[in-house]
Amino acid sequence: MNAPESFKNAVKLTVLLQATLEQMDVVKGTKIYKQKVKSQMIALERSIEQLVLEPIRQLDAIDAELFTNIQNNVEMILDMDLAELAQLKEAVEESRNN
Repeated sequence: MNAPESFKNAVKLTVLLQATLEQMDVVKGTKIYKQKVKSQMIALERSIEQLVLEPIRQLDAIDAELFTNIQNNVEMILDMDLAELAQLKEAVEESRNN
């Protein structure tokens, strides 16, 4: 795998992990956030935070605007409902085909 492809994959992973952290915050306080799940999520959250901290700092240092755009897009996706997510997928597929 070449360097640009590796960087792209690393950015995707970082974005997905960041989205996971933010979505985990939404689950806190709900019925599914029971004791066993709670302790597992806390451990996972700590692991993910440790994993993404340095890549996020590096990405922000390389291109702060790109990092801000990525973060804004993550927040936009997390705010979408299921119908909007389906529309987003269709729009992306249509854009790729053109």
